[in-house]
Amino acid sequence: MANRCRSGCEGTTRVPRAIFAFNGDLESRLALHWLVQERGYEVVALSINLGQEVYLEPLGELALELGAASAQVLDCREVFLRDFAIPVLQADAVYQTSCFLGSALGRYVIAHELVRVAQEEGSDTVAHSAASKGNDQVRMETAIAAQDPRLRVLAPVRLWNLRTLEDKLNYARRRRLPIEEPRGRQVSFDRNLWGASIYLDELVDSWQEPPPDVFAMTRAPEQAPDEPTVVTIGFEAGVPSSLDGKPLGLVALVRELNRLGGDNAVGRSDVIEDRLLGIKSRELYEVPAATILLTAHRDLESLVQSKELIQVKEFLSRRYAELVYTGLWFHDLRRSLQGFFEQTQRFVTGGVRLKLYKGTCAVLGRRSPHSLYDSRLASQSNQEWFDSQWVQGFTSLWTIPARMAGRRQPLEDASGGGWEAP
Repeated sequence: MANRCRSGCEGTTRVPRAIFAFNGDLESRLALHWLVQERGYEVVALSINLGQEVYLEPLGELALELGAASAQVLDCREVFLRDFAIPVLQADAVYQTSCFLGSALGRYVIAHELVRVAQEEGSDTVAHSAASKGNDQVRMETAIAAQDPRLRVLAPVRLWNLRTLEDKLNYARRRRLPIEEPRGRQVSFDRNLWGASIYLDELVDSWQEPPPDVFAMTRAPEQAPDEPTVVTIGFEAGVPSSLDGKPLGLVALVRELNRLGGDNAVGRSDVIEDRLLGIKSRELYEVPAATILLTAHRDLESLVQSKELIQVKEFLSRRYAELVYTGLWFHDLRRSLQGFFEQTQRFVTGGVRLKLYKGTCAVLGRRSPHSLYDSRLASQSNQEWFDSQWVQGFTSLWTIPARMAGRRQPLEDASGGGWEAP
């Protein structure tokens, strides 16, 4: 953690203090200045490393230049993975088809740190610069309220009159604020260790193909190597713990899978998604590591868990993903479901071998000391384990409901179908 303070920040004049989540983008720069100069707050700026893969230390100096009384740059990558991403992985949670929930999880870490620092600093106010429309402001403020309902939340983007990009740029220019002048297309790129969410303002037509240069973590499939990459991921009680037989910490393992997956075009998607209020949104995602880990984790579970557990878990996973997506990370239902999912991970130990090739992630093999798979039982040619009379009796019993329905409720269409092709 880097901690900086402007000279004179220990002054005796008491002014209201706000803990502000500062990421260095245009909105956060304006918001920090606005809080200090137009609302008179003493601002403690927090910049949080979630695996953006950029050097964040200069954000502390930038925050001070913009008027912050002090600035902290926190490395929360381990916490992000251990306490937020891994629980989602163990739940096999994906919202709708392709949202691996990385952006939502990042907001919960930020909210957690805002509350923690506010309590340490004795501040009753926290602030953020999440967009005034979209899911992030809801996630942030719901998470903050759940942890400390006494805190006041300031969102300058909802309070000022800066409606357009040009309004914001003119505000900064008139005050000579250090900003980066926009060049080319406007792209919002929200990245952490669990992947990236990309929003492109000019991509308004759902039929239009995204420009290839907006992607940063993954190659296009046609640019990926012609030879596949084979990896083996080891799990201990549902937590990824090794890569190709080498024990690795979570941060190192996920970073390496992001690199390998990205090189092989794994994890890129373009989807239509329902936002929190049901508004359709087009989302571009890059989630190489999360895609690989989820594929491996689900496959290992299929080896060690019963049919009944897998069926119930699939249903509850969807509900869990909805809770995470809609800002309810600290909700009692999410936490209760987590207890269930943690219990399901008891025997999820073993290895999964995968092939990464031109956008695909395919399982080649899996093994576990707790495997429920027995080739002798699975073989249809092996009659040694089954007595023919037992099989006949079982089959007769199994068909009783079908025979009863056939007698009492005969099918109008003997094919059993109700639809005919035109």
